[in-house]
Amino acid sequence: MKKNKTSDHQEEIDVFRFLKLISQFVGGIIKKTMKLVFEIFAKWKILLLITVIAYILGMLYENKNEYQPEKEGSILVNLNHGSSIYFYNSIDLLQKKISSKDISFFSEKLQFNSEEALLDISVEPIISSQAFFELFEDHNQMKVLINNTDDLDETIKYDIKQHKMYFLLSNGSSSATVDKIMRYLSSNPIYEAISNVYTRETLNKIEESNKTIRQINKLVEKYSAQNPENGKNSQVYFDGKTENVTGVLTIKSNLIEEIAQSKTDLIVESTSVFRYDEEVALIPKKKIFGKKTVLFPAIAIFTFIFFYLSRKSFLNFRKIV
Repeated sequence: MKKNKTSDHQEEIDVFRFLKLISQFVGGIIKKTMKLVFEIFAKWKILLLITVIAYILGMLYENKNEYQPEKEGSILVNLNHGSSIYFYNSIDLLQKKISSKDISFFSEKLQFNSEEALLDISVEPIISSQAFFELFEDHNQMKVLINNTDDLDETIKYDIKQHKMYFLLSNGSSSATVDKIMRYLSSNPIYEAISNVYTRETLNKIEESNKTIRQINKLVEKYSAQNPENGKNSQVYFDGKTENVTGVLTIKSNLIEEIAQSKTDLIVESTSVFRYDEEVALIPKKKIFGKKTVLFPAIAIFTFIFFYLSRKSFLNFRKIV
């Protein structure tokens, strides 16, 4: 029993001794660290000079146009008359010209000046639930497409009207640069042709609907005049069958609504590429390493400390040897 007490007491002494050694070790590290910090800050004149020089270099670096933050933005467009495929083809061409760094293409075709540059561009469809369901006549068509398609967005993007275009521009670019890009994307000669076809087809549709309405009016008026009693009972003899006038008038009402909608479409869809954002907000893109007037001094101070500690360690090693 006495032996066990002695053993327990010895273990307590060992624990306290271990904690004391740890505290001495940590205290020694703190003292040495503080000593190094004071030694480094004693060189404050050198540190200040290095910081000022690094700041000036960072400022000169940022003042060069090519090193300024790029600008990014986006535009929402409405692509009418089946122009989506041609719009996407134009975007693909711009991407290839960016990759090949074809400066002459942008200066000649888009009228860019020396400070303007398109660094990246992309477009994707805005697929709302309503726009998606309007693509199909019934749910079976929708199920077939979904079950047999790996990339749904890629498959239906040409049938969607609203699209979002993203772009990255040089710092010297402005909203005028965006206008030049949109003018180029909207200048495809095919747009005018398909717009004319759409307009002609819509006008023909309106005219056919108006003819049908006039025929319905004549039919109802003629029957009502010849058969006043049956006309009062809302019955009309139509294509060899007795039909209810209400059904015919419903067709007329639907045609009137379709005509109104077609006229609205002619106004809204007068152009193949309709731009929603007239004033584009260009936001400076954040650099990975931030402002150079902050980065350069930080690197300079870190480098000075590194070489100071390396020199000190080397001198201490030579003393030991």
